[in-house]
Amino acid sequence: MPTLKDIRKKIQGVRSTQQITKAMKMMATVKLRRAMDAHLSTHLYLEKLEQMVVDLRTILPEKIDHPLMGGRPVKTRGIVLVTGERGLCGSFNHDLIKTCLRLLQEDPTIEKKLILIGRKGYDHFRRQAHAIIGSHPDLVGKYSQKALTAAARNAITLYTTGLIDELVIVYTHFVSTLERRIETRILLPVSEIGTGRQARPPTTHSIQFDPSAEAILTALIPRYIEGLFMKAVLESSASEQAARMVAMDAATDRAQEMIDDWSMKFNRTRQAVITKELSEVIAGADALAD
Repeated sequence: MPTLKDIRKKIQGVRSTQQITKAMKMMATVKLRRAMDAHLSTHLYLEKLEQMVVDLRTILPEKIDHPLMGGRPVKTRGIVLVTGERGLCGSFNHDLIKTCLRLLQEDPTIEKKLILIGRKGYDHFRRQAHAIIGSHPDLVGKYSQKALTAAARNAITLYTTGLIDELVIVYTHFVSTLERRIETRILLPVSEIGTGRQARPPTTHSIQFDPSAEAILTALIPRYIEGLFMKAVLESSASEQAARMVAMDAATDRAQEMIDDWSMKFNRTRQAVITKELSEVIAGADALAD
């Protein structure tokens, strides 16, 4: 049976851990707000970009011949895996890695190559025999538009140079603080932009483009792919912080339950010790009286 001193040390240790989990929850809450703000701005940017592309497609009747549009036989598939930078966020990273492993096992006739975003995915796959053609361990969480754009352009270059024939991204779609889901999306080749979005009513004024509408549309398509890449990374970052906030909140509650249990055990043990000492004192007093 543990002594009072052992129980007191146990309570102090759990209380110290609880203070750490509380602090981590507060930090995750602040980072979640930052990630959501960055994600919202990117989402609005993509909506406007999609609308511009849809409007330009109505002006250009012929099919656009762009190197990022239209498929080719897939012999090599690039998989962009977006994981977190740290742990202590439940099954967030484990679920992403599990989904990526399932993609790697599909269709053995196609060669797979990895582009790893986030330290957890990099730490897992660098010890394995899978081909890694790009890694950005410290990209998630920095919210640097310059760094995200550079990573997206590197991935696009791999496709345009023929190193890969298809680019797939695996990331976590942010639904709410308590809900998220893993999504797999084909970034390249581009199938259709703005599916389901209607073009705006045509204006009665004549519109002149400089450069041409086709040149503008050709320049917008790579920017759209970069925007999708950034959106996926920012969504995963927000989902990671939400998962960590929920995990640390659960850990804090569990620590409080342990403190309550050990406090009750401490009180019972102290009561037993006091009762035993009183019994000994009474027994000694009765012996002296006799």
